[in-house]
Amino acid sequence: MRRRLNSAFTLIELLVVIAIITIIAAILFPVFAMARERARMTACISNMKQIGHALMMYTQDYDETFPYTRFHGVDAIPDCPKGWQCYYWKNAIRPYLNSLDVFACPSNPYSRTVPGLPDTTDPPRPGMNGEGWELEPEQRMPIAYAMNSCTTTWYPADTKEGRSSPPLRLAQLVRSTETMMIGETEWSSVDIHPKVLWDAGLCSTVFAHPAGKVGNFVFYDGHVKSKKWLATLYPVNENNWELSPNPDPNNRQISGPPGCGGDAGGQVVVPSGPAAPAFQTKDCKAYQ
Repeated sequence: MRRRLNSAFTLIELLVVIAIITIIAAILFPVFAMARERARMTACISNMKQIGHALMMYTQDYDETFPYTRFHGVDAIPDCPKGWQCYYWKNAIRPYLNSLDVFACPSNPYSRTVPGLPDTTDPPRPGMNGEGWELEPEQRMPIAYAMNSCTTTWYPADTKEGRSSPPLRLAQLVRSTETMMIGETEWSSVDIHPKVLWDAGLCSTVFAHPAGKVGNFVFYDGHVKSKKWLATLYPVNENNWELSPNPDPNNRQISGPPGCGGDAGGQVVVPSGPAAPAFQTKDCKAYQ
């Protein structure tokens, strides 16, 4: 009688196969995750290009003048309490965009907002809306992008500080290809200033993409570039925050309109370099 051969795998063989599959998965899954993140990052860049284009169209319609960061608002937490009907640069350029979701970045978890849910904390909780949400028909405003307050004051136009600092005009741009207009953020605020890069209480404002720990930035000529956040600050005499940096290589001060340093002074002293202790806190290391 012919004996049947047993074709089943032994336990050892199964364990070896499982181990091989596990190793392959461990290698490939991070690669797939990074590929997905790079696709999201590309979508963010596309949205920022549309925002840059919308801002340029706005300037052409308004006598070569950029919008105020805040036309009407309040300096408080939340930045604009429900019912105040605050109006910001995002509301001003909304007619130039096909969708409100252009203000969102797929990589940013705070971009997925709930209609009618105001921001009541800094930093916000997921689902909360950015400034200007009440004036939009959708009753929401994605959190992702903020305007550089070292070129245009963050103070509302109807405040003393705002009235003393009119909005930026195209003729004032001496380095349009090197001056940042819009950066990425995780807070609901419509503005951002350089102090968020080293202030331990503000570093969580900064959003950096997991792929390469870089941010995307819209410059005043409309182009978008990805780079490390600290590369926007150093060297200080070539920083991307000021309209016209002090060329002195020993200079450590950034100047701008009221609010450039987060307060009415309009000036901020930068730490000595990227290795300075101010950059070594947990929240500040997170974006680096």
